Amino acid sequence: MARPARGGGRGRICSWPGGVLWIGTSDYPGAVHAHHAIQLGFGADEPLHFRTAEDAPWLPYLGSIIPANLPHALDGSGRQSAVVFVDPESAEGVGLKARAVPGSIAHLPEDEARAAARRIFDAWSESHDCATLVTATRLAVRELAGTTERAPSADPRVLGAIELIRARLDGRVTLTDIARELNVSPSRLRHLFVEEIGLPFRTYVLWQRLQRVIRGIGNESLSESAFAAGFADAAHMTRTFRRMVGFPPSMFSRE
Repeated sequence: MARPARGGGRGRICSWPGGVLWIGTSDYPGAVHAHHAIQLGFGADEPLHFRTAEDAPWLPYLGSIIPANLPHALDGSGRQSAVVFVDPESAEGVGLKARAVPGSIAHLPEDEARAAARRIFDAWSESHDCATLVTATRLAVRELAGTTERAPSADPRVLGAIELIRARLDGRVTLTDIARELNVSPSRLRHLFVEEIGLPFRTYVLWQRLQRVIRGIGNESLSESAFAAGFADAAHMTRTFRRMVGFPPSMFSRE
């Protein structure tokens, strides 16, 4: 069980290339912060509260879209919350960006907010397994973003690149090196990655590294996770994690 921490909580953190879900109960209001991801927030039974400055009032949101890099804070104290972080470069991120309101937190329409929350929290009631939660969350995100599920890539060059990336996460991974081994030009592999995966090559590698860190939460030290994911050290990993999702990995813990 996680220890209480300011802005932290108890629950489950799960990830996929281009996104992270945290679902559970937070203990304290979070501090105002900003990060690279587009953020969605849902309460299970009642609205979550957000503000965009430390001296601003807390406002209720049944469902919210927070643009990338917008300062904000969440107060879901004592309430079941689902917070979803989506990379703005992903197909879903592009769709959500079109719905976001620049410079402010946007309310989702009530019917969409309730439908997305129901999908995610029903999965949570069924199972706390990440496979179940990710499937439900990605479907909810796609519905809100107006995108469809991508068919798995069948291009052997992309499949080969993914296999090499996963095998080398604890070290240096570059587009040039991977392309050379697959006998394809770097420019062609870069294009294929965006077309088949929906993320640029470097962004995909970074999300794979973050996924490796998340898998280690609660099971290994931050230094061990950082090394296994290919970061220079725990400090570098923590800075990257905070930049992508707004919190250090030490604030998350599996149930």
